[in-house]
Amino acid sequence: MKKFLLSTAMGAALLLGGFSATGLATPTKTEAAGFEVMLHRSGYFSNYVTSQAYSGKYDSRVKTYSLTHGSISSNSSVKGTYKVYIQTRKNSKSSWKTIKTINATKNGKTTFASPKITNGYSYRFYSVNSGTKKRVNFSMSWVPWAN
Repeated sequence: MKKFLLSTAMGAALLLGGFSATGLATPTKTEAAGFEVMLHRSGYFSNYVTSQAYSGKYDSRVKTYSLTHGSISSNSSVKGTYKVYIQTRKNSKSSWKTIKTINATKNGKTTFASPKITNGYSYRFYSVNSGTKKRVNFSMSWVPWAN
């Protein structure tokens, strides 16, 4: 009986503590911004396509960041794969360097994550459709995550 009363009292205390901690607290900017971190890009190409350059400039305390929870959904009239290169560069005068190669399916979904990218470097996606030059429709999404 003592154990039952003790566990009931602890459960009630946890329930009230959880309600007061979450029910009365207002969301912070970080929590609200967390819903808008995923970046999207969509379109089509037949030969190759280059994305815009995305800058990765974070607070000076952040040393590296990476692209996580990435997915590419594609559809085409032909089967096979195409390559998506994740490329980085330090400034607009330097050349792009490939850090990751992704083999995306032309009909289906492909997931990816990048290696760590140094803070201050920008990145882009470079897609190449080798072989048959039929149109490929794609939709990409990813989350830049500071480490």
